[in-house]
Amino acid sequence: LSVTSDLGLMITASNKGSDTSYSFSSVAKIWVEENYIAERKAKDGAGHLAPGLKGKVYNYYVQSISQSVSTKRSLPYAPLGTALSHSSEHDPTTSSIVPSPGGSLENAPKPPAAACSFSRKDSVLQIAENPHLQLPMDGFGVTASASTPPASPRLELVAGASFFQMSPPAPNTRLDLGNCYEVLCMAKAEKLSHLQEAAYKVMSDNYLQVLRMPSIYGRLNARERELILRWRMKGKMCVTVADISMQEPGLRASRLCYYDEGGDRWRHLCHMPPEAVSQGCAMCSMFNYLFVVAGCEGLGHTQRPSNRVFCYDPLTNIWREICPLNQARPHCKLVALDGCLYAIGGECLYTVERYDPRQDRWTFTAPLPHDTFAVAHTATACDGEIYVTGGTLRYVLLRYATRTDSWTVSPAGGSKDRTAEMVSANGFIYRFDLNRSMGIGVYRCGAKARLWYECATYAMPYPSCFQCAVVGGLVHCIGRRFHLRFLADHVSPRFGTKELQPFPSPRGSLLPAVLVLPQGGTEQTRV
Repeated sequence: LSVTSDLGLMITASNKGSDTSYSFSSVAKIWVEENYIAERKAKDGAGHLAPGLKGKVYNYYVQSISQSVSTKRSLPYAPLGTALSHSSEHDPTTSSIVPSPGGSLENAPKPPAAACSFSRKDSVLQIAENPHLQLPMDGFGVTASASTPPASPRLELVAGASFFQMSPPAPNTRLDLGNCYEVLCMAKAEKLSHLQEAAYKVMSDNYLQVLRMPSIYGRLNARERELILRWRMKGKMCVTVADISMQEPGLRASRLCYYDEGGDRWRHLCHMPPEAVSQGCAMCSMFNYLFVVAGCEGLGHTQRPSNRVFCYDPLTNIWREICPLNQARPHCKLVALDGCLYAIGGECLYTVERYDPRQDRWTFTAPLPHDTFAVAHTATACDGEIYVTGGTLRYVLLRYATRTDSWTVSPAGGSKDRTAEMVSANGFIYRFDLNRSMGIGVYRCGAKARLWYECATYAMPYPSCFQCAVVGGLVHCIGRRFHLRFLADHVSPRFGTKELQPFPSPRGSLLPAVLVLPQGGTEQTRV
């Protein structure tokens, strides 16, 4: 292990009748070497190999120089606060302190209190062990206080440094949203890749908050914006199901589980807050966040519509409430498209609202055509457009174009059976219809051709309702008593040959979505 830090600092202050200049340089070097000697070939009396030997070599080197020159005595001040340890009693004429460059930190002579020492054995070792976290920012880049004389101090970084530790030592500052961009800029200037990654990681783990902060997101370039979003999507993409239970009201009644494909089993992820669940809630994922529209609140005769919206972050395992809807929308559909959420329809509603995460605000968009009430409907996004059908819209297909903010109506095509679900995968729209005698019929439509045709069937007498989640080219069809997998292949779309493990002991309605869960052992940043 080798750690080297070179830091030079110059401060020049000009005032009427006086000229003051401070300059100091500091060098701290550490060399730690561990040697493991191989086991000896000779055997001891018991017939075993003798144990090997290991040795450690430690070498510390510290150098600190501090100078202060003034042509005329002026009022003492310290522009850098704690970064400079000059006291008011210090004579500002001339002082120079140069410790002996030889020996270790233990034997190095201690400079007087007026000296500015940037090298300490304990702080250097601590930073060496945690190079991307130990970054005291006190005194770095701050302005002079109100008591500072009317001078114009100028701070120049003469030599680069791989870490900073002020003397007297300031408390360690943890990276958060308040300082991550400042740390990122410094890491870029000093070419500290590990520190840059740490700053990007804070932004990625708190992506939704960063979107709302022009002081951070507005200063990132296009590559950096894509980078923090791509980091957020690192991990394993899993089907996540919300078990909405209204029979057992309580804090732990509703739960969120994910499907472990390797073990063909369901695993518990977290419990859902009771304020976020109801029989009329809607759910979808965007930016690896899970958004839930409550729909209703209360139980029984006290139940009433609700416009509250909640958000779950799988990286930090935190639930938050975001901006509420303009209208309460029980049984609406929630669709993500181009970085925005769309809440479509609902009971006795034909209006549509769009959520902009950068503004944290819901706004009305073009309503459904001809005052259509979209109840018990299905919706999906494909090729930059939103498609709605099913329920009260069984025989029509509504298409919304974001560019023109308008809806168009076309025949749904296919059969007249009940539509259970509609999803998009690989540029096609798949509609799953239920037939009591035949089972499940799958119809496919190209986003450009818009021509429906039957592409697959699954024999199941009296099939029950189910909902779907798409992972890559696989569509998971999840009901209360079954779990099927459908391959959305371009040439030969088909169901899997065997049923997967169904959801264990469902307590209520099942709402599937897709989340990217972090790999085991990955430490996430909570802010």
